[in-house]
Amino acid sequence: MKKIIRLKVKELMKAQIDSDIPTDAALAKFIGVSSSQVWRAKLPPDDARHNTPGVQFIAGVLGAFDSTFENFFFVEDVQE
Repeated sequence: MKKIIRLKVKELMKAQIDSDIPTDAALAKFIGVSSSQVWRAKLPPDDARHNTPGVQFIAGVLGAFDSTFENFFFVEDVQE
């Protein structure tokens, strides 16, 4: 088994709403990544277009919302 970092999509969307960030494009700019990265990270993990959040995405979310890793992300065991 390997471990993968997953995004808590509902928590990110809640923070986005609470911060009055109207679109994913605005969210992407706010956290310093491309809008396609935000879109792909929000997709279900079983969608072939899904991307797990990278370092830039994770750091952007944590810095922008002044929060901890556990509030927005979790580690999941997956079969190889």
